[in-house]
Amino acid sequence: MLTIGISITRDRMSAVALDGTGPSARVAAVAEHACAEPFGNAEDAAALARELAGLLPGKPLPGAVIALPPAITYIRPITLPVSDLARARAIHLAELEGNLPIEDEEILSDLLPPSPEAPGTFLAVASRRSFVEKTVEAFREAGLRIDRVVTDHVALMLLGADCEVPGDSVLFAAFPDLLLLRVSGGGVRIARQFPAALADSPEEILSAVRETAGNGEGAPAPVFLFGEAPAAIADGMPEGTVVPAPGGVSPGLLPAYGAALVQRFPKITAGFSLRTSAEAASEKERGRRRTLEVAIAGGVAILLAIGTLWFAAWAEGQKATKARALVRKEFTEAAPDVRNVVQAGTQIKEKVASLRRQQKELGTGAPPPADLLLMASQALPQGEIALREAAIEGARLRLGGEAREAPLVESYRSALSGTFGPGWTVTVQESEGTAKGTSLRFTILVERKGDGRVS
Repeated sequence: MLTIGISITRDRMSAVALDGTGPSARVAAVAEHACAEPFGNAEDAAALARELAGLLPGKPLPGAVIALPPAITYIRPITLPVSDLARARAIHLAELEGNLPIEDEEILSDLLPPSPEAPGTFLAVASRRSFVEKTVEAFREAGLRIDRVVTDHVALMLLGADCEVPGDSVLFAAFPDLLLLRVSGGGVRIARQFPAALADSPEEILSAVRETAGNGEGAPAPVFLFGEAPAAIADGMPEGTVVPAPGGVSPGLLPAYGAALVQRFPKITAGFSLRTSAEAASEKERGRRRTLEVAIAGGVAILLAIGTLWFAAWAEGQKATKARALVRKEFTEAAPDVRNVVQAGTQIKEKVASLRRQQKELGTGAPPPADLLLMASQALPQGEIALREAAIEGARLRLGGEAREAPLVESYRSALSGTFGPGWTVTVQESEGTAKGTSLRFTILVERKGDGRVS
């Protein structure tokens, strides 16, 4: 597995290529190019791409990840009326508009994975759209596809994960701009960034480190130092642990190394990316493909269920045959000398009524299974939802599947209620997250009123 990370600073572009998987991953190539202008231009991107390709002869270059420095990013803590990251991402841009020193239409932003200790509080990191898209296009024209644009904040999180820092830690980096993160519970609790020039007067930075590490009660969180911290800062944090750069990587290449780890630690970043227009279009196309795949999967599941349900229909037929045999037996016992019964006596009427009640309990009076399944499939809402199984027992239909989010499950339940009508009840029996946490597993029960039995 080959992954490439690229970092950009005011005067340099750098790249690190990692090859292999897990602990066996090694540095396959490193490349650096001095920028002709601050943060580089198309010629600088092309030169870096050529150098990298020359260091990896015979190997097709995969898509790369770019990390942007604090000097061209903005970080803002925001409070939102939601706690889950997906919905927060969908609405957070409104909180940034008018609050950044760039035009609203120029904002490209995403949210760092939040700490569970502060639900509803998120850290947004933004950059200027025109710069990001110009840079991505420059590398594309140079023959190097950019799959994702992150920031040094994300690269620092991944560096911490790579060296297995404790779950509650303070990460300080000099890349050369200065970054400070408090990671906790798998997310980022506090984030600060400072210009490199502030290192000459480190009091503010050291104060921020102490404040960030403090817990209010008990011992402060451990501090880990990445990169080459200025002497005044390093001396002011004697309790900090200096993390050495991996073999083959100089301290100045650490942001690129962290960017190369994005594909290797997907859960750490929670999908963070400053999505360019091109990437948004690509994501939309992938979304259409996923929708098609879900529809196909749902169709296959329904076809498989139909086969199962035809067997169920046969079994229901067997129940009905058994019931008819019982009726004939009762008639024979009640009137053994009459071959064709024209008027049944009171006892036979009671027996017939009893058998009808039994037939109802067996479900032989329910709609055909194929009709129930057709109605269930017609009620499927648009979105990432798939039926995985369906089972019918008489007038009861149990549907199981997965959905991207809870509102889709409720939408399906409401649609089923409308399709089946007031004579039926539709309830969500189960709705819980999957092991990967990317979807919800649900079970919906549809049953005719008056026919309910204990599940």
